[in-house]
Amino acid sequence: MIYSPLTQAGLFLVQTVFGLYAALVLLRLLFQALDVDFRNPLSQFVYKVTQPALKPLRRLLPLRARIEPAAVVLLLLVQLAEVYALAGLRGYLPGIVGALLMAVAQSLALLALTLSALLIVRAIASWVVAAGGGYNPVLHLLDQLTEPLLRPLRRVIPSTGGLDFSVLVALFLIQLANILLVQPFVRLADVIMVQGL
Repeated sequence: MIYSPLTQAGLFLVQTVFGLYAALVLLRLLFQALDVDFRNPLSQFVYKVTQPALKPLRRLLPLRARIEPAAVVLLLLVQLAEVYALAGLRGYLPGIVGALLMAVAQSLALLALTLSALLIVRAIASWVVAAGGGYNPVLHLLDQLTEPLLRPLRRVIPSTGGLDFSVLVALFLIQLANILLVQPFVRLADVIMVQGL
């Protein structure tokens, strides 16, 4: 379907604003799950931006273990709001079941995209910082976020001439999971949503 330029601009704005905020909430979830350094300036920024929306949810859903239920619910609510906002701009109202499935599917797709981006940025940043030397808070944060993914792979994949292929293997596995699991789930949610369920 072809939309007017105004509708296209609206769709772009909704996807950008909701997508960025959802990414920040997902990062907060990852920070807590992986026990990332709270004093890091980037960690502080993510916590400050997400705290106002999380505070009321925490009263209903207190912190349990490393995965914060309030942050999971907030991520799904942000994705659900995006689904309804985009559907409204396109001129239809999806059913709650389809919209909830799409919110979960989009959250999984965002997780795959975020992990891939973190791995790529880590690989590039490690080359740049290695050339410059010294401590870098961004690289330290990237190490804390990606090392739990890479450590098990390094036990299986031998280092070849000082080259670490664990990042490439991790990216390959994430992309494979995205193709085989996440994208079919997104398509299923889309079909259910369009049917108005």
